[in-house]
Amino acid sequence: MNSVAPGSPAIDLQQFELVFKEHYSSLFQYVKSIVKDADLAKDVLSDLFMNLWVNKDRLEIQNIRPYLFRSARNGALKAISAQSTESLDEIYLEITEETFNPFERIVAKESIRIVEQLMRKLPAMRKEIIQLRLHGFKNHEIARILDITEKKVEYHMREAIEQLTYFMNQSNFDRATIAGGLMMLNVILTIF
Repeated sequence: MNSVAPGSPAIDLQQFELVFKEHYSSLFQYVKSIVKDADLAKDVLSDLFMNLWVNKDRLEIQNIRPYLFRSARNGALKAISAQSTESLDEIYLEITEETFNPFERIVAKESIRIVEQLMRKLPAMRKEIIQLRLHGFKNHEIARILDITEKKVEYHMREAIEQLTYFMNQSNFDRATIAGGLMMLNVILTIF
């Protein structure tokens, strides 16, 4: 099953098994390098192969290997995005009573909420790059995951920061909130 072209006979179980055995190991390593979690990588690949089997009669795949890797990448990125539904303060910051007084906690949480709100306005590629960065990926890893150059990652990151800064400055937030949000952005994007 190196090629499943239009009009070709449906994939049988034996062909499917061959594809699975031939590609699973390399796909697993690839997905695991993206999601950084073996169990999540297995889930992504289970979904991929389940969809391949369920849709085997409708798919028109010219070359199976690139198709599998592209599908694996997309599944891994969806899995990361699903994990990103948690708010930034839950993932990255311990805003506890021991660390902050009640007023500081309110300001910190409001700054995080504003950054999250403004991130939703970014173009898809920039948002994806920032989400990957927030998950601890370095620029070279992001470039490999998104199949773009490291220079492109740096460009989109720089543009995203400029856009977020612009959005924040154009908002109706008070100066302290803007300063807190900008500081939070800087800390999140440089440390993580």
